[in-house]
Amino acid sequence: MMSEPTHFVQVYATVRVKLAVTAASHEDAMRAADAALFARRFGVRLIPTAEGALDADYAEEVTGYLVDEAGDTEYLRSANYGQDYAPDWGMRSRSSE
Repeated sequence: MMSEPTHFVQVYATVRVKLAVTAASHEDAMRAADAALFARRFGVRLIPTAEGALDADYAEEVTGYLVDEAGDTEYLRSANYGQDYAPDWGMRSRSSE
């Protein structure tokens, strides 16, 4: 049984997959999301439905992450990260923390 999630991680790969994980920090949450997603191949079944589409798979490349903290309904503690788990603040400053 999974405990109450503390983070929601959106992994930006060839497809976007939102996962609920329990972790102490954003980096731990991203690592837990990777483990859940890639541990036993891929955690989402891709089913091609377009005419002529023969197969669907993922490219095994993560381009970034968006981490939201559970209970943060205003998304004030949400953050973007690159594929190396380094913060990617873009136009949003974290100086208000």
